[in-house]
Amino acid sequence: MTAVKFDSFRFNHNTINLNTLRQSRDRKLAAGLIAPAKEETHCELAPEHAAEPIKSMDDIIRISQHLIKQKRFRDNMLFIVGINFGLRVSDLRMLRFSNLINENCTFKDSFPVFEKKTRNTRKRKKNRYITINTAVMEAVTLYLENTPGECMSNYMFRSVSNRGGNMNEPLSVMSIDRILKNLAKELDLNIKISTHTLRKTFCYHQMLMSHNNNRKLLLLQKMLNHSSPAQTLDYIGITGEEIDEAYRKLNLGSIHSNYLVDSSIEEYDDVAV
Repeated sequence: MTAVKFDSFRFNHNTINLNTLRQSRDRKLAAGLIAPAKEETHCELAPEHAAEPIKSMDDIIRISQHLIKQKRFRDNMLFIVGINFGLRVSDLRMLRFSNLINENCTFKDSFPVFEKKTRNTRKRKKNRYITINTAVMEAVTLYLENTPGECMSNYMFRSVSNRGGNMNEPLSVMSIDRILKNLAKELDLNIKISTHTLRKTFCYHQMLMSHNNNRKLLLLQKMLNHSSPAQTLDYIGITGEEIDEAYRKLNLGSIHSNYLVDSSIEEYDDVAV
């Protein structure tokens, strides 16, 4: 392997500085190397998935802090509950405070949900049990501290037009989608966001937390009612990441960037030849 490391660089008699080497990998062509297109080009593509998970913990915290700073406590509660429960938006929007909170004003450990989509697809009718964690308790408490007049039977995520009146109707799926898409614009998040993003974020970080453990994958497959583990990995974007890395790191034919050089380049500050 050592011979490969050094032979790969024997094309001149200078010392190769790694900073210069990395800079040479700029993806932008020098001006004038290629002329603009002379005609329009089209190719048929399949439709892309409508949503991606939020993979960065920094982005997750930034979103929550942004909402809290703007005093959008309901939207913060929606976001935090959504990414920690992993429910479809059709079930998420129907949650009431009584689902999470006991009559004595203590938080429950867990509560059952009879998921809407799987009611008619599973032969055996079964509830899914959701455990309430610290992040959810904090977000709900923050909302209640800043929103007087709530009661246990209220939907957790009501539209602004319902407040101050006698109506108790949950946000529509379209409204939740609009809230999330506006968040992406406000914070310049470079991901495709829709209501599925909340559920996908839950699944993605479950896998990350378990270090891609096979048992966790099978658990998520069951929770999501997927037909195979491969479908689950594709759903949460992990397969896509691995495919991207497989293409990006190969670099066959490149003196500077092939996968053998990249695997050894970290061991040296400068390579003398």
